[in-house]
Amino acid sequence: MLAVSFEFPAHRYHATPWGRNVNEADVAWPPEPIRILRALVATWHRKADSGIYPKSQLDRLIDCLASDLPAFALPAAVHTHVRAFMPAPVGKRLIYDAFLCLEPDAELVALWPAAELDPRLRALCAHLFERMGYLGRAESWVQARVLEAWKGDLNARPRPPGGEAPPATEPIGLNAPVAPAEWVSRRPELEAAVNRLRGSKRRRAQVALSERLSDAIAVDTSDWQAGGWSTPPPLRTVLYDRPPLTPVPTVQRKRPLPSGPPGREEVARYVLAGRPAPRIEDTLRIGELVRLALMAGGSNVPPELSGRGPHGPLRHDGPHEHAFFLPEDADGDGSVDHVVVYCPTGFSPEGLRRLDRLHALWLRRAGADEDRGRQEWRVALEAIASPETFADASPLLRRADTWVSCTPYLRPWFAKPGFGVPEQVSREAEERGMPPVEVLSAHGRDLTERSRRALDFKRIRMRRGLVQPDKIGTFLAVRFAVPVRGPVALGFGCHFGLGLFRPLSA
Repeated sequence: MLAVSFEFPAHRYHATPWGRNVNEADVAWPPEPIRILRALVATWHRKADSGIYPKSQLDRLIDCLASDLPAFALPAAVHTHVRAFMPAPVGKRLIYDAFLCLEPDAELVALWPAAELDPRLRALCAHLFERMGYLGRAESWVQARVLEAWKGDLNARPRPPGGEAPPATEPIGLNAPVAPAEWVSRRPELEAAVNRLRGSKRRRAQVALSERLSDAIAVDTSDWQAGGWSTPPPLRTVLYDRPPLTPVPTVQRKRPLPSGPPGREEVARYVLAGRPAPRIEDTLRIGELVRLALMAGGSNVPPELSGRGPHGPLRHDGPHEHAFFLPEDADGDGSVDHVVVYCPTGFSPEGLRRLDRLHALWLRRAGADEDRGRQEWRVALEAIASPETFADASPLLRRADTWVSCTPYLRPWFAKPGFGVPEQVSREAEERGMPPVEVLSAHGRDLTERSRRALDFKRIRMRRGLVQPDKIGTFLAVRFAVPVRGPVALGFGCHFGLGLFRPLSA
C-alpha cells in the first residue's frame, strides 16, 4: 500500500483534462493518475539525486504504480473560474481560467492499495514527492509527502466493471496509464501501424512508442499532438465516482470582522512553498534572496526596500526604518514556510507594487547541469496590512515583554571590556527608541527540541567587503521593561533574519 498526502498552499487546483479546451472551464478532479506519474518523472529529471536513485529505479516505480489504480480522499472543493480578455492580433479573446477552490487546511490523499514497494522504491517515492513543486498546471503549487500509515475514508474510487454508482456521487472519466504488461503487448501492433506511415509523419509518431512505460508517459503533449495521436498510446480512460462539485461552498463560513482600525500597512506576509523547503538554518540566505527579488527589474527601487538613500547606504539609520526581510518557521517544524517583510514607516506606492508582484525566489548553484543546480521556491502574498492583522497567525508579530532567539544573535559592534552582549543589546534598543531591555540568559544552543547550535546557521552575508564584528553568535532570552510588539530582530544581519526573536510563550 502507498498513501500520499497533497496540500495546496495557494488553495487552488488547476488542471485541464486531456482533449478539452481551456475555455470549456472543466477541471480534472480528482487528479488524474497519469498526471501524478508524469509529475514524478518530471521531478526525477529536474530535482532528484540520480547518483542515489538511478533511472532504472524510476522505471520500476512507474511500473509498480501504473499496475494499480489509486483511490482518493478528496477534500471539499468549489468549482469556479475567472475571465480575462487576452490580447490577440485582431480584436480581443475572452479566456476562461477554471480551477477548484480549497479550504486553507485542505488535504487530498491518494491511495494505491495494491502497490508493493520495497524499501528502496519507497525511499525514491518519498524523495520525489517531497520535491514536487506543482501538480496539474503550474499555478497548482503542491506540498506532497508519503504517509507511513493512513486509515481515513475514501470518497473517490474507480468503478469496478459492471458496478453501479454509489449514492451521492457523480461519474467522471480520468486518464490513467496502461498496465506495464498491457503496454508490452500493445507496442507491436502500434509500431506496425506507425511503420505504414511515411516520412516525417512516421518519425513524429514513433516518439510516443518508447520501450519503457516511464519514457512513454513522459512524452511532451505537443509531441503527442504532432505525431497525430488523438489519444496518447500509453493512456486509458477509467471511470471514477466522486462527490459532486458545487459552484458555492456547501458550508458558508462567516469571516470575523476586524476588532479595530486596519492601521498602517507595515507588514507584507507571504506563504513560501517548494521542495526541498529551506531550513531555518538558511534564514540569512533566504532573507537576502527576498530583498534581491524585490529589487529586481528596473532602477526605481524605493529606499525602504533597498536600504539606500540619494547619498548611498543608510548607514546612520539608527531607528532602522527601512525594511526587514524575515523568514519564518510558523509551524515549528524546522523549515521556513513564510516570509515577513516589515517596514516601520510603511511602504511607498512603488514598494507596494513590487511586493504585490513577488511570486518566486531562486538560487543558482555552480555546476555543469544548471537546471539541477537551481533551487526555486514559490511565494504567495497573504496580505499587506498592519502587524496586528497577523498576530494570530504569526508569533513574530505578537506583543510580549519576554522574547527568546529563533536565530542566533550576532554582535553589531566589536566586543570591548564592559561592552559585551548585554551592553550592545541595551545600546541598540536605546538607539531604536525601544524600551529598556535586560538580557536574561545567553546560550550556545536555542531553546527548541532540536537544540540547534549557532554554528549550524549561515552567518556570513553574500555581500562581500562587510565588516562583521561577530562571526559565531549566541542565543538570547531578553526582557523589555514594557511589552513590545514584534517583530524583534537585533544585531548584525537583523534585516535578513539573524537575531530574530519570538515571544517566550509562543
